[in-house]
Amino acid sequence: MAEKALKSSTSNLFSWKSGDVRQIIFALIVAASKLECGLVIGWPAVLPKIQDDNSTRLVLSAQDVTWLVSMPGLTGVASSLIAGPLMEAVGPRRLLLGILLPAALLWLLQAFSAHIRLVYLGRVLSSLVYSLLVPLPSVLLAELVDSRLRGIMLSLEFNFALGQMTAYLMAYFLPWDLATALCSAPVVLAFLLTLLVPESPYWLCRQNQKDKALKSLKNLRGPSENVSLELDEISSKMQERKQTTVEDQQVAQLADPQHYRPILLLTAVFVLRELGGQYVIFSYSVYLFKRAGAALDAFACTLLLGAVRLVFTGMAFVCVDRVGRRPLMIGTSLVGGVAEAVGAVFLLVDIPGSSWMPMTAVMVFVSAYGLGIGPIPWALMGEMLPTPVRALGSAICSFWFSVAVFGMSFAFPFLLDSVGLGLMLLLFALAHVVMALIIWAFMPETRGRSLTDLQDSFKPTTGNDMRE
Repeated sequence: MAEKALKSSTSNLFSWKSGDVRQIIFALIVAASKLECGLVIGWPAVLPKIQDDNSTRLVLSAQDVTWLVSMPGLTGVASSLIAGPLMEAVGPRRLLLGILLPAALLWLLQAFSAHIRLVYLGRVLSSLVYSLLVPLPSVLLAELVDSRLRGIMLSLEFNFALGQMTAYLMAYFLPWDLATALCSAPVVLAFLLTLLVPESPYWLCRQNQKDKALKSLKNLRGPSENVSLELDEISSKMQERKQTTVEDQQVAQLADPQHYRPILLLTAVFVLRELGGQYVIFSYSVYLFKRAGAALDAFACTLLLGAVRLVFTGMAFVCVDRVGRRPLMIGTSLVGGVAEAVGAVFLLVDIPGSSWMPMTAVMVFVSAYGLGIGPIPWALMGEMLPTPVRALGSAICSFWFSVAVFGMSFAFPFLLDSVGLGLMLLLFALAHVVMALIIWAFMPETRGRSLTDLQDSFKPTTGNDMRE
């Protein structure tokens, strides 16, 4: 019976007549833009090779490494303030097209730079692109696909992990300049494919372009599908909510509890996730494995780390719509925190013959990160932020996310020298426990719910549990 139901569900999911496959294809194309984010975060794995390369005129100090690793957070603090207004002014799909092609050219600038200043320039601009790509694909995907298929949004993080793994592989096997240049290839492909994607029907409705919104919906759902009811629902909700742009006092909409509550919740999740150490673990991976005295080569450990993240992110894609966002986030937060705490204990106690244990703990953390902590918050950004303040809300979340990334990545080398890796892992573990408690207390389940339904999830309630 269960097997029959599963077979029926699967055949419905991939029915050309229903238009689901069209949406999945468009979603995967949009998600491919996240390859650029993974490449940007994984690229610091080439820095040890630059430092060891006597044939290049580039001389990198430890301070240069810190600045280059921290750059995505620094640029994100500034760009997050304009990302939301840009999305609203230009349209999410057009903005995505506008930044992908320059992103590919920036990799070539970094690869063939003869001076450290040009490497910095390329890294700054690539990090700016990364910062714009933090909220953009999530928002666009949420407005393109039907609520039944929004589990596909986890492909965003899968592509992020794939880009990062690609950067690790090239850093291991290729000279640093060739590895950097080849980062441009998948970004060019993502740009070309994005030309096929329709614009968000929600954004077109906000711009009072109902004819174009209807055309976009037909392109998404299939020419034979009757999308009039869906368009009417989108339009009526926007009339009901009095859709505004940032210039028309979108800020004033934040006074409504059902608007500011999901923004506060997501901001807390993103900040605590960064305080849990994910960025520094992935970006300083080669240096960290050397510092921890791993039995394997530090580059080999980094490759293993990238592979584990990729595999478990793929598993999240399968699990999230069966288990649900909320339980998966709580469970992986706790597992990740426990893994970091165990690794910390073995580093602090320094038990003879247990040098493999901290590395194992890190891999368990990376597994938990790939399965839930990493991909789900980006899906939630597209699902939970209310339509009237989605542009501004994504900008606020991205701003504090970037502040946390920069603060952690810049301060980490100094904290590491001051308190040691063991104590740092304990602090990371504490952040994950706090995050699990906040999610348990305040986060609703978003699985299978429409965007218009989710907008009502954070209304002040009298006796009803908001999480239900």
